[in-house]
Amino acid sequence: MKKISLFTLVMAGCLFFTPAVMAADTIPVGVPIPMTGWAAGSGSDYFKGIKMAIDEINESGGLLNKQLEIIRFDSKGFEPEVVMQAADYLCGQKNVASVHAGWAGWGQDVRAYGKYDAPFFADDGSQAAVDIFNEDPAKYYNIYQTTDVGVEQAKSMFRALMALPYKYPNKKVVIINTDDSWGLEVGDTLNKSFTDKGWKVAKRETVPYGTNEWGVIISQIRRIKPALIHIEIPSGQENITFIQQFLKKPSNSIISLGWGVTPREVVDTLGTLADGIVGEMPSGLPGPKAPNAAGQAWVDKFVSLYKHQVPAGAWIAYTAVKAWANAVVKVGDAYDFKAVNAYIQKHGYEAEMGLIKWDKSNVLRAQSGAPVVHYQVQGGELQPIFTDPPLTSYPGTTFKKPRWIK
Repeated sequence: MKKISLFTLVMAGCLFFTPAVMAADTIPVGVPIPMTGWAAGSGSDYFKGIKMAIDEINESGGLLNKQLEIIRFDSKGFEPEVVMQAADYLCGQKNVASVHAGWAGWGQDVRAYGKYDAPFFADDGSQAAVDIFNEDPAKYYNIYQTTDVGVEQAKSMFRALMALPYKYPNKKVVIINTDDSWGLEVGDTLNKSFTDKGWKVAKRETVPYGTNEWGVIISQIRRIKPALIHIEIPSGQENITFIQQFLKKPSNSIISLGWGVTPREVVDTLGTLADGIVGEMPSGLPGPKAPNAAGQAWVDKFVSLYKHQVPAGAWIAYTAVKAWANAVVKVGDAYDFKAVNAYIQKHGYEAEMGLIKWDKSNVLRAQSGAPVVHYQVQGGELQPIFTDPPLTSYPGTTFKKPRWIK
């Protein structure tokens, strides 16, 4: 019989127990964010906010004296099977204590993460996702939407467009939107809002993601001569190519890109070519000049870290991490999911602009602590011109008539 030394037994014991000890020293946090495909740009924007929050927590001693460990998953284009794989991997296999997803789908994520109890934060902005939650709130109690739904965001967009200090030359509008639930929600709401206001929707076009050849549509726009063009495509590249092609021979039209103006790749690529375009950011912290000292400190730190202004999703993704961590501290156990979720739902979180709270459907509606921020690109950078609610002109900046309008 082969003899086994005491040293060998001790070393074997160390190897056997080390992973468990190491695991106990960290709290895993799931981050299913697009890293490839058409949504990778916005995925990067969300991740910057998430990482900034987690780094701050770790640098201050961790959460309950444990370091947070980011576990990523490439959610690609939010295909239902990919979203389900992400949930099963992060919650089922990796046993994460919370999930921070940024944009995560149009409801498939609610079903996927609703199988588990770890708090799940997503910026779906979709009524379809909320409708699934409302089918069984007790089952989906751990699902949190970090922005208002598309219908309400579209109403805010319309209010801002009607409040611009600009005299429209006619009442014709062209609306272009994607063929997913987000694009259709926004497009349908704007269509009704303009019609009710006495405008003519001269053209309504629904397009798939990946549309980058705009020649036919732009030719039709030039014949229509609308006072306003609204494009609702929550992806950078399609907005970039439309603007590049439109400006070769522009019509005298205000261009509104809705949510699509705020992914960082849009202004990074277009620069001052984008000057004059308007759009919005839900659950935003206005910058580069923030509304208060706490907000300014946050904006300045973000810019120092990433060398650019705050893009869509970064601040609210950061805030969701902090809201979860605050609840864990109050409860005293990251894995007491019932108590952590109950704390978030009851107390919300005191963020840079004030208290934010989720409603009974776990939706973070537009509110003073997390407003819709309406921007115009000026000097190649986003400048806030309104916040909502209520719709209020942002101090220090004003709308400027686009240079292509004669």
